[in-house]
Amino acid sequence: MSKDGDPLSRPLTAAEFECLMTALGPFEERPHIAVGCSGGADSMALTLLLHAWADARRGTVTALTVDHKLRPESTSEARTVKAWLRKRGIPHVTLTLAEGQIDGNVQAGARAARYTAMADWCRRKGVLHIALAHHREDQSETLLLRLARGSGVDGLAAMAPVSELPDLRLLRPLLSVSKRRLLTNLAQVGQQHIE
Repeated sequence: MSKDGDPLSRPLTAAEFECLMTALGPFEERPHIAVGCSGGADSMALTLLLHAWADARRGTVTALTVDHKLRPESTSEARTVKAWLRKRGIPHVTLTLAEGQIDGNVQAGARAARYTAMADWCRRKGVLHIALAHHREDQSETLLLRLARGSGVDGLAAMAPVSELPDLRLLRPLLSVSKRRLLTNLAQVGQQHIE
């Protein structure tokens, strides 16, 4: 437990993360996993946890930051994430979207374009897994949004820990983990993140 006695505030341990990843397997002997890393607290924490997990298996993690070009600061944020991860020995790639690539609902369009860009990179590089940093509060929010939209029983299903695509798996190992725990992980190692 954390000093204040709140189990939701204590850092996620390597052993706990090992269990979460084992439940999503199997993985190849020396796994190469891509991780979506915007630089926010959730994705930075997942990237660091995954890096340690993969390193213990002589595997590789590559952080992918998608620059949607929707905000003036997005390019400098991607450079900041790259610099932070370089200091930790974590490979990083910025995937830049072309202007006009997102139309319609901006949030939904940006998410679809982000997933497409990451999946295309993985296919080109032969990477079989993309890890995403959705956590417990994201899971609750998704369920509430679907309920508000009047989704039927099937639509009310929560996000799946593993989503199978034809040649790729989307992994969400943190669905049972609170955001506070992820923030504690970052604080524990002195890692900044983008708000």
